[in-house]
Amino acid sequence: MSSYKIYLTKSSEVAHLLARARGEFKTEDLIGVSVGAAGNDAKIPAIYHGQRYFYCAVEYESKDYIDAPAYELIIC
Repeated sequence: MSSYKIYLTKSSEVAHLLARARGEFKTEDLIGVSVGAAGNDAKIPAIYHGQRYFYCAVEYESKDYIDAPAYELIIC
């Protein structure tokens, strides 16, 4: 089962820095990192669409899926 941590920010530069930093500190549970404009992305709650937010999404494998949240939204 995979889990997501979504970082929302008003700065595209910050979103890219978060993605780069997470990519440099790879762990064995990391599946992928993506970055972009929040727009109408399904991973982003609709309340943030059209608000000029950018995101960095980190997907990782939850080995202990009982305790790990499937989705975490962090506003930076």
